Amino acid sequence: MKLSPMRLLCAAGLFGLCAAVPLSALARVQTSPIGTVKAVIDGKDYAGETLAVPSEDSATAHFRTFGPVTNLAIQAQDPEAERRMHNVLTLDISVMGEGAGAQITASSASYWPDGMNAQFYTSEEGAGGASITLEAFSLESGAAQAAGSFEATLCAKESYFAEIDLEDCLPVEGVFDTALRKAD
Repeated sequence: MKLSPMRLLCAAGLFGLCAAVPLSALARVQTSPIGTVKAVIDGKDYAGETLAVPSEDSATAHFRTFGPVTNLAIQAQDPEAERRMHNVLTLDISVMGEGAGAQITASSASYWPDGMNAQFYTSEEGAGGASITLEAFSLESGAAQAAGSFEATLCAKESYFAEIDLEDCLPVEGVFDTALRKAD
């Protein structure tokens, strides 16, 4: 199974926030944490933050609604990473409903240890998918949020269009709690 055009678009969109800004300007972009993602990736602790970017009126944790389905994109960045787009963990969740009655219809996770131009790990394409549980979920204007837990097996890809390597996989499990911004 290949990455669907929608998933590919979502993955590219997650990095669009930083890609739209010249690298020399990234250090000057003002961000503020709006949530956390804590995980254990292949036995190693991970602590990332979701970020608001007030000057762009955007965030690395956002949602889009298409009819009855809401897509959540949660991108956590490691504040200790040498480069902003290194050691990034993403969760992509499709949900029907809201609050206690919300049902997850699709989910995936990916991990980008060395940025977009290097090998990354994904739960798609035969890797086993991602199991995500929402413990809190609201799209209330000004107070949108998502919190929950996840577990996945992430397998390596050399690039977006490369075949997945089912022999090079990492177990990951963790929790997230973040505010969400409505995406344009």
